[in-house]
Amino acid sequence: MPIGDTFVARLGPVTDEPFAAIDDPDEPGRPRPGPETPIEELRFVAVDCETTGQSPHRMVELGAVAFTVTGHLISFETLVHSNDRINPFARRIHGISSETLGGAPPVRPVLERFQRFCRGAVLVEHSADAFDSRLIAATLGESLDADNLDTSRLAARLFDLRDTIGLERLCVELSVPHRRPHHALADAEATRGCFLELVRRGREPFGWRTLGDLLADGQPPPPRWVDAETGAQRKGDPARRRRGGRRHRRSPPAGDAGDPGTT
Repeated sequence: MPIGDTFVARLGPVTDEPFAAIDDPDEPGRPRPGPETPIEELRFVAVDCETTGQSPHRMVELGAVAFTVTGHLISFETLVHSNDRINPFARRIHGISSETLGGAPPVRPVLERFQRFCRGAVLVEHSADAFDSRLIAATLGESLDADNLDTSRLAARLFDLRDTIGLERLCVELSVPHRRPHHALADAEATRGCFLELVRRGREPFGWRTLGDLLADGQPPPPRWVDAETGAQRKGDPARRRRGGRRHRRSPPAGDAGDPGTT
């Protein structure tokens, strides 16, 4: 398949929100926020990847949304060219084939642009083992200079879950819209929505006021550089993203209707 030099979107904007492009100029540098930074002053980037679904995992789509607790800032979406075989099971889940990737840009310029996109932000992903940021780091050969928050860990804290709750299930429990599961941008949008709702519900019971407070309850393992073949083993199993979390035998948080631990 031919390689392109511009972003190739699968979904595109919901309305007229701004979108990043691969050739956008460098943005002004933003310092990495410290743990004492109030939540209201933070810039977040929700991120999601789709991959070939087999080891070594190769990225075939990247979606992200930059936002604050008061609103959406800018979106990022593109297919990513790869000559690797796409696992048939993964292809049935995300709908991306080798033919789909024709004209998409190669991974290196996409991730270099993403590095600029998330500069000075806190990464948010729905992945207890930080798969997405680890895959990005492994592909770049260096860690992203950003803290990470995992919505499944925050949900486990809020709902007292023992197991990881899948993104689709969490969207249902939190009444967050999810326009197209297993499309990277849509999953990033849903992750953003879940994160904002989790923070809204958890502020009072858990005292979430600063980045440090959120990291204490929602930080996955550091997204350090790892070899792509050994450090990203489980993304190709969509079942793990659909699991519902089992609840401990304690009363639900005030205002929580239903049991998010059942499937």
